[in-house]
Amino acid sequence: MGWLRAASFRDLKEGGVIGVDVAGTPVALYLLDGAVYATHNICTHQFAFLSEGYVEDGCIECPLHQGQFDIRTGEAQCAPVTGRLATYQVKREGDDIFVDLEAPAVEVEAPKVSLAKDHRSFVIIGGGQAGCRAAQHLRGEGFTGRIVMIAEEAHRPYERPPLSKDVLLGKAGAEDCAVLKPAEFDALEIDLRTGTRATAIDRKTKSVTLSTGETLSYDRLLIATGARARKLPDGSGEGVLYLRTLEDAQTIGSALAKARSLALIGGGFIGLEIASVAREKGLDVTVIEREPALMSRILPPALGQAFQTLAESKGVAFRLGTQIESIQRTGTGTKLAFADGDELTADLVVAGIGAIANTELAEQAGLSVLSGGIVIDTACRTSDADIFAVGDCALYPEAVAGARIRLESWANAEAQGRAAALAMLGKPVEAGEQPWFWTEQFGLNIQMAGIPHAGDRVAVQGEIGQPESVYLTERDGVIASAIIFGDAETFRIARRRFATGADPSAGLTGLRWLDEQKESSMGYERSLESVPEAASNPAKHYVWPAEGLSRVPDWVYTDEHIYNLEVEKIFKGRTWNYVGLEAEIPNPGDFTRSFVGPVPVVVSRDEDGGINVFENRCSHRAAEFCRELRGNVKEFVCPYHQWSYDLKGNLAGIPFRRGVDGKGGMPADFDPADHHPRHLSVTTRGGVIFASYADDMEPFDAYLGPEMTREFDATFDGRKLVVLGYYRNTLPGNWKLYHENLKDPYHATLLHTFLVTFGLLVAGNKSQMLCDESGRHGAMCSAKSDGKNVSADAKKEMRAYKEGMVLEEPRFMDFKPEFDSPWSVTMSTIWPNLIVQREMNTLGVRHIVPEGPNQFTMIWTMFGFEGDDEEMTRHRLRQGNLMGPAGFLGLEDNEAIKFVQDGMKNVPDGEHLVALDPGTATGTADTLISESAIRAMYKHWRGVIGV
Repeated sequence: MGWLRAASFRDLKEGGVIGVDVAGTPVALYLLDGAVYATHNICTHQFAFLSEGYVEDGCIECPLHQGQFDIRTGEAQCAPVTGRLATYQVKREGDDIFVDLEAPAVEVEAPKVSLAKDHRSFVIIGGGQAGCRAAQHLRGEGFTGRIVMIAEEAHRPYERPPLSKDVLLGKAGAEDCAVLKPAEFDALEIDLRTGTRATAIDRKTKSVTLSTGETLSYDRLLIATGARARKLPDGSGEGVLYLRTLEDAQTIGSALAKARSLALIGGGFIGLEIASVAREKGLDVTVIEREPALMSRILPPALGQAFQTLAESKGVAFRLGTQIESIQRTGTGTKLAFADGDELTADLVVAGIGAIANTELAEQAGLSVLSGGIVIDTACRTSDADIFAVGDCALYPEAVAGARIRLESWANAEAQGRAAALAMLGKPVEAGEQPWFWTEQFGLNIQMAGIPHAGDRVAVQGEIGQPESVYLTERDGVIASAIIFGDAETFRIARRRFATGADPSAGLTGLRWLDEQKESSMGYERSLESVPEAASNPAKHYVWPAEGLSRVPDWVYTDEHIYNLEVEKIFKGRTWNYVGLEAEIPNPGDFTRSFVGPVPVVVSRDEDGGINVFENRCSHRAAEFCRELRGNVKEFVCPYHQWSYDLKGNLAGIPFRRGVDGKGGMPADFDPADHHPRHLSVTTRGGVIFASYADDMEPFDAYLGPEMTREFDATFDGRKLVVLGYYRNTLPGNWKLYHENLKDPYHATLLHTFLVTFGLLVAGNKSQMLCDESGRHGAMCSAKSDGKNVSADAKKEMRAYKEGMVLEEPRFMDFKPEFDSPWSVTMSTIWPNLIVQREMNTLGVRHIVPEGPNQFTMIWTMFGFEGDDEEMTRHRLRQGNLMGPAGFLGLEDNEAIKFVQDGMKNVPDGEHLVALDPGTATGTADTLISESAIRAMYKHWRGVIGV
């Protein structure tokens, strides 16, 4: 296959990663200290693109479960990843990067085998993940003695998390769930006894009796017997299925494929994961929980409510505080009778009511067993110095809120497997990391660091149960855990802060308590807003009208809380925001000030010609360090304390960083690399620059969609842009009203005398209101007529039409064809902050900068093309003056937007009627008398904001 081109060097950023496809192989490319490296782009643990992860200290961190690989060698660095990542040789020729998929960057050395034979025998009772990892680490630490593994199931060791996810969906089988690949397992030389039980442990003779009648002697014994599904009382669970084994998952998966409705008994993690799969398959799902809140034994009520809210948003029904009296199979399904007299019939019933640890062997052997688990220390040693226990059968070695508990998690099995292996060999055991856990529900990867407790207080950032919401629990004045819904970066930061003893709440804004307690022993209580528990779900106060998208409530435009959500979820969310034109920064050192939403940013061209966008905020005391609108510099210097930043936005200089005469200055461990302003992702198209807070944004053409991309490219057609000038005006209205104004061709045919009288946009013209599939972008399009063919009926409807009105300067109306487009007038709205103006031959971009719910500023940049002659430039400027913020059209729109906002402020709590063109529910319309594009925009908006 040889060398294959993979990418352009200019696409790489120092310390960054990109994903590319090379001959069908997903490849991740990295730039570290000027050198390019290449690895396979898919994590060896679970399917996740590493190019969506984080590069740090020469490692790539998977965005899904935070496993790390060494970029140069591909070696796994920490749980949950264990398999090595493939690396590839790389070469650069000019701007081209080539990789050789057949040549590894690092040759893998065969493991060194010790010649000294260890005659000891280690027996592992249990064939699951924890026991398998212990065996793997025993070999990894050089143990050459005998390892016997006793496994009741017929399989080699497999992981259980996929059972309630991909196995149910039919996407994974036994091989996909295996802890180790067949070759890896074979290399361990384990004497595996499948389909076999250990029936007794004799501590005096240090032997184990098997169900086959055989007796095995041991020098060290590891109990990894796991747990079994808790069953309903005998006789009360007719036709009920349970999930614990691979066979259980396959049985339930087959049943889900045939069922239309599912009743889940138990509202724990397993039940909710099954509910998620069932809803994905289209089943009606009801969760029945005996307690008044979900997972009330292990989680505070507010967290149980978060999981419930998420599930309800996906169509899951709940019956809480419900006692089941009986379960019977009938001719139409399985009938559940409740204590309150109600009944429910479902095609399929699954119970997920917890697990019982398999501690019987340990108890019979006289080992210490408490609270349903085997007692162990931090080295996984039981009350017998030669017997160890790991996984679901063992207690966590430290008390949580004064009680001993079991941690039934993938991460705990991994950690204890390694700890036990070291201890069995007499080696010191490293301090355990903070426990963590994940669950995948309804399209979200929800991760938890630390151990929450039912009695903890809860603080939340974001909307309850919504994507990217963050929950912190407090116990005894200390943050005990962080639970994060679908935000891998925030979880990574929180987990690291737990590990280093730093405050996990640092950097989180808008945290609020979900109880009535006003005081806290925590140091950050004054930064949290205490709210009554009854108000714990702000979304419940924002109820969309029952009529649907044909009504828009006033609070969409006037409410401060909604506006703050827009800043975080839209402008700082998964959007491409306009920030400038390449023509504004043609040379190295050029910069311009701009905005993403209300956030000030700097757009600069660095020494290498690259475009950078970063927040205009000094890392020291928050001053905006770039004060000029535009210019050319070698560096940016904060006017307050003279901290300096390079053209890429990196912190470059700190006066008196080392102090004077050995006194003062920054701490010795201060690293400027940890204090750069926030850098944004950047893309360009046709000379237009866009930025995003999201690190994994889709390409700009995919963001626009094919129809809007064609319209965008018709204006930005490859000719080099030339800036002609700027306007700026401030409007006393909500920023979305301007989007609506340009998705509302109805108003254009009624309000604007100039448009209708001179045939630019008039009922009867060839026209279209174009929308992309998402509904967020749009283009109002019209082909100019002479205005003389307006019907008498249309003239009566359009009061703005002025018969006989003429212009003293007729050149204003000249249209010189120059675009590959059937339209002479287009106004494109690029969500969330750009208007592209192409009205005949005047060209401009309008940048929306919100300044609160009731005001925004519009920055207009008028442009032409490098090949324009003097007459064309003068022609564009003439039409620009007519169409600009003080022109006939702008003045009328500005005033109308003010009137609308005034009406909502002075006569509040109303609704807007947006019902024109009911035959087109949302999206593209081929008539000007339509509001379908506005409805499409709010369909998208509601999905993002969560109302």
